[in-house]
Amino acid sequence: MPDITIDTSVPSPQLVVTPRLVTVLCGYEDRTDVALTHDLHVGGAAVTVPVTVETRGADLHTPGAIPLSLHATNHTAWFPSFRGQIRSEAVGPLESILRLAGTYQTPLGVLGELVDATVLGHAAERTLRSFLDRVRSDVIDEIRRAELSVRAREGR
Repeated sequence: MPDITIDTSVPSPQLVVTPRLVTVLCGYEDRTDVALTHDLHVGGAAVTVPVTVETRGADLHTPGAIPLSLHATNHTAWFPSFRGQIRSEAVGPLESILRLAGTYQTPLGVLGELVDATVLGHAAERTLRSFLDRVRSDVIDEIRRAELSVRAREGR
C-alpha cells in the first residue's frame, strides 16, 4: 500500500479554514452523489466512480487531523481505496494548507500497484490530488458564503 501526502494552499487563515473543512467533509459524508474521476492516462480514457466519504467519527470540535476514508460505493474490489487524514495547517497569518496524508490500496495488490505506476501513470495518486483540489474549492466557497452571510446581516 503506497503512502501519499499531498498539499494545496488556501488563501485564508487556518482558524477560518478548519471549520469550513469540517463542514465540507460532513457534507460529502451525507451525500450519495459524490464521485471521483480516475484519469487512466491511457488514450485519454477516464472513468467516474461514485465514492463513499467517511470521517470515521472524528471529534469535529477539535482542530487537527480529521480521519478520512474514501472507497468506491459499488464494486469496491475494482477501484483504489484511501485511508488517512486531512488537516489544515497554518502557513502564515493569511494562508494555510490542506494536507491529505495516508495510504491508498490499489486493486489486485502488488500487481495493481505495478499497473497503476506503469500503465496508468499513477492514476490513484492523480485522483486523490483531484479530490483534494475539489475539497479546497469547496472550502473556499464555504468561506465566501460565510462572509456574504455576515455582510448581509450587517447590511453591507
